[in-house]
Amino acid sequence: MALRQAHLIRSALWFALFSRLSGASRSLKSGVYRLTAADSPAKMLTQMVKGEVAVIRVTIPEGWTTAQVVARLVQAHIGTPAEYRRLLSQPSPGMPAPAKGTQDPWEGYLYPATYAFPWGETASGALQLMWKTFQKQAIQGLYRQDPHPPLPLPQWVTLASIVQAEVARPEDAPLVAGVFMNRLKSGIPLQSDATVRYAEELLARSGEKGASGLQVDSPYNTYLHKGLPPSPIDNPGLVALKAALHPAQVPYLYFVSTPDGRILFATTYQEQLKHLNALRSQPRSAPSGQGKS
Repeated sequence: MALRQAHLIRSALWFALFSRLSGASRSLKSGVYRLTAADSPAKMLTQMVKGEVAVIRVTIPEGWTTAQVVARLVQAHIGTPAEYRRLLSQPSPGMPAPAKGTQDPWEGYLYPATYAFPWGETASGALQLMWKTFQKQAIQGLYRQDPHPPLPLPQWVTLASIVQAEVARPEDAPLVAGVFMNRLKSGIPLQSDATVRYAEELLARSGEKGASGLQVDSPYNTYLHKGLPPSPIDNPGLVALKAALHPAQVPYLYFVSTPDGRILFATTYQEQLKHLNALRSQPRSAPSGQGKS
């Protein structure tokens, strides 16, 4: 018996007899368990009856890209890079059909949370759990509950991912979502720095060379292309998802982030320029937002 070979029990025969007499042998659940020699046979059997298997806890922060999620899972010894490349090449059943130009059909649909994966979990199992959690928490818990969502589901998740990347403080999320909705309705390019950074990341991943910064040639560059990018740029959390579902009704068309994480909003480009000039006059400031061109 494995327990005897691991020196966790003294007698395999006695342990088997004890499990039968106690009735535990009929309810043992398979799996990998964390046991020590200090545990009594009764405690070991209780764990096995309850199915308290060993788990690998993995935390996926809000706003991480799918590439970052995969790196964290591989680091936790769940799957290999090759397995993830194969699995992520096509969307999972139930996911929105990839729009033209989509680079990663899973981007946006891996729910950020702390997961307790069973020991020996596969790459496929981990991805499916995160996708099912997104379905439950975001699609069923939020989107399907709204009788009049402002955007189709794929565009909603995409907008939420941009809000997630642009906002440091939760209270600013609905306001920033409101700015982007105003720009979409007005036909003004979103001009989100976060989408440019994502476009550059995709270019770097592909190994291709090309223009960088605001001129990077990509459908994800919202300085060059009007409207939303073809797919999400990260995996947003609940705050950003709620903000994109219920954008604030604001007159603003511009915003700029300050070095300390605050956001300054403006209705006109003249106001935005004042904010930008004030921030640029501060030492080591690096403003980001709309209307820098």
